[in-house]
Amino acid sequence: MSEASWKTPDFFKDVIVRDLRLECSDSFKITTFSVGKASEETAGYMSQIYRVLIEIEFTEEPIPHKPTSLSYIVKEKANSVFGGRLVELLSVFPRESEVYEKLLPVFERLASNERDGVRFGPKVYKTTTTPDTVIVMEDLARGQFCMPEKRYGLPVTDVKRILAKLAQLHAASAVYTEKVEPFSDLFADGVISERTIDCLSEYYEPLYSAFVQSLRDRNFAPEYLQPLIALDGHLLRECCKAQKIDQSELNVLNHGDLWPNNVMFREDDLRILDFQTAFYGSPVADLLYFFTTSALELMCDSLEELLQYYHQHLVQALKQMQYYRPIPTYAELLEQMRRRGILLLPSLSEATAMTMYGLTEPSDMAMITSEQPEGVALRQRVYNNPTFTALIDRLLPKLYELKLLK
Repeated sequence: MSEASWKTPDFFKDVIVRDLRLECSDSFKITTFSVGKASEETAGYMSQIYRVLIEIEFTEEPIPHKPTSLSYIVKEKANSVFGGRLVELLSVFPRESEVYEKLLPVFERLASNERDGVRFGPKVYKTTTTPDTVIVMEDLARGQFCMPEKRYGLPVTDVKRILAKLAQLHAASAVYTEKVEPFSDLFADGVISERTIDCLSEYYEPLYSAFVQSLRDRNFAPEYLQPLIALDGHLLRECCKAQKIDQSELNVLNHGDLWPNNVMFREDDLRILDFQTAFYGSPVADLLYFFTTSALELMCDSLEELLQYYHQHLVQALKQMQYYRPIPTYAELLEQMRRRGILLLPSLSEATAMTMYGLTEPSDMAMITSEQPEGVALRQRVYNNPTFTALIDRLLPKLYELKLLK
């Protein structure tokens, strides 16, 4: 893949025209151009992420209210990142491009009203598939947005802000299918599906087995442990069953990977990032993943309160957008979650455990599934991390009490 294909000033001329709403690229010249890391971790799990800094001069005379110092975020498809096989299997770049270019603008129009405009994600200025596959989007840092400081255990105020925005996003996607058109086949499956089981099993199953073994080693109560043991070796297949769409229920476009790294906050708003694994299905898939990866402590004490908060905003948004099908009651939403509670186990035994131990690099994800002594030892440390085990000891009984696990 040629590095020069997009890492040139000429590639960004039409980006600048679109960003600044100029008539043509002859009205400015690029004086400085640099490509660097978007953050300390340039490599994402399915892409490389860069920040491009550009200085321009207007060729005629300065245009009022137009900036001359610009920056953009570029996501590049790369074979060297973790999850390379999934990139193709899940069509992550076509999927994300369609969300940003086609779906989010319509969702935002549906969710906005005369008083308040609604934004869900960053603007996208350009996508290409040849010779390189890249997505060029706005740099939200220019608008004073920033990542949360914590990678897990968000404060309740931030959790509620995300839930309110998620409810709007879900509602807009439900209205879209009623008033515009069905979603394309790109969104038929999430990360865990019949198509991906063989690819994912070599990653998820060793982690789930190590998680269950840690519970055994700590003599966890049999009434909580035995149902988890019964899933060892076929957790992903059971999750596939739970993902199946029930057309009698409310279905939405799920984000698919909603955790602190994919949200940027500003004092008055937030944006959701990274729609590479978005899929159509029950909204509780997003909720279970988000609660498990971002609000584990709150799940122990306030799960029902948080679910009610989401439901309140969902109902409000659906009514505002004049959704004409039946709106689920809170009891119906809770029942949806109970029938799909198993979906929290992959993220609980993978993303949550690893993040709480401080493992967030793609290289960490490769090491933790290794059968070499280093990999085995790392898994033992991750699942016996005192912070993680203390939360698990509180959480699992609560999940059984709420009938999210059976």
